[in-house]
Amino acid sequence: MKSINRVLGRASLVFAFFIVICLSANPVSATAALNDSFTITAAENSVNSSAWNLKYSESANGFKITMLEKNGVKEYNVRSKFFEVAYVLDINGFGARMIKSGDAQVPGQILDQVINENELKNQKIISDTQIDNETALNLIASYLPDLINDNYKHLLQ
Repeated sequence: MKSINRVLGRASLVFAFFIVICLSANPVSATAALNDSFTITAAENSVNSSAWNLKYSESANGFKITMLEKNGVKEYNVRSKFFEVAYVLDINGFGARMIKSGDAQVPGQILDQVINENELKNQKIISDTQIDNETALNLIASYLPDLINDNYKHLLQ
């Protein structure tokens, strides 16, 4: 019985060692998104905010991203003619939210059709660590297409 326990114990150690080697050889990174499919350029800044233009390579349409910082919380509002969503960086991490109703510019009836509610829930926390603006913008560009329902993917084209 002891020899079986030894063999199983050693096999478990070898397996765990193999897993550690595989994970260290291919580290998972939230910033690993390739940006060949989109471009982010600085836009004209307004008072107390930073702004960028997001354009996907196969699209004639673009999105405007504005960042407002208040009390250590950064809110990146992503807008187009028929779409808007916020990505918030606070002490809990970085993730997607609906824009507060008082700040909304797109009617709720349109947003209900365009935004994929399940994906919005999945993106509530994309990263649980503090990230810089460049990383936040790349994450937004990488995750934003998933928020749009299939019937409205043409907004990206």
